[in-house]
Amino acid sequence: MSETTSTPAQDEDSTFEAPSEHRGFSFADMQLAVGDRLQIECPSGTGAGRAFSRVVGYLENRSLLITAPVAGRQRIDLVDNDMVVVRVFSRQNAFAFRASVLRACRLPFHYVHLSFPQTIQGSVIRKATRVRTELAATATVVGDDGRSAPGTVLNISATGVLLRTRAALGERDGQLRLRFELPLHEVDTPLDVEADIRNVREDVDDEGIEYHYGLDFRDLEANDRMLVKSFVYQTIIEQPRQVL
Repeated sequence: MSETTSTPAQDEDSTFEAPSEHRGFSFADMQLAVGDRLQIECPSGTGAGRAFSRVVGYLENRSLLITAPVAGRQRIDLVDNDMVVVRVFSRQNAFAFRASVLRACRLPFHYVHLSFPQTIQGSVIRKATRVRTELAATATVVGDDGRSAPGTVLNISATGVLLRTRAALGERDGQLRLRFELPLHEVDTPLDVEADIRNVREDVDDEGIEYHYGLDFRDLEANDRMLVKSFVYQTIIEQPRQVL
């Protein structure tokens, strides 16, 4: 798994941070289209933190129109002059920009006019960008052995995962079948894939030996590949501090 660049992030006190490796982008670079999903960092006074919205449209250099942000099933009522941070993934880039609420409207539906973004920061999302996870998994040795053991997926990329387990499940170039669930847009989506063992590390603690397996996905089907990429991109946008 290759090294990655960092992504835009925001502290709990709403101080915007630029990634350590970044460059400026134009509004056109984001290639926003009607219906695209956005993550909105709401003012602390709303009690919402992260919420989600969709693009309604925009008027160049005047206003960006979005649906009223929603957290869970609750609509977040922004008011004029509120400051928000907007994050979006487009193609191979993650973007972030600040905007102020010009007008919160209720008719003909709840939507918001944001100030047109002037400064847009972003970073390239490489093919093997990894994100931290804590996903319960079951690993099974492929072949005559067939033994299984529980484990935890500690990080994941489009090409593989890091698995932690208490069981010895093989050596380098061995194969495992991995079953776990990806929480995609608040829905747990099961994944059942085969992976090649690329490296093994053993650590010792008070409970005994802990094994860390670096695994590369093996012949992912198109739908599984899409699910993994969607989860990685979702995490980059919603939890940028989880990027490795």
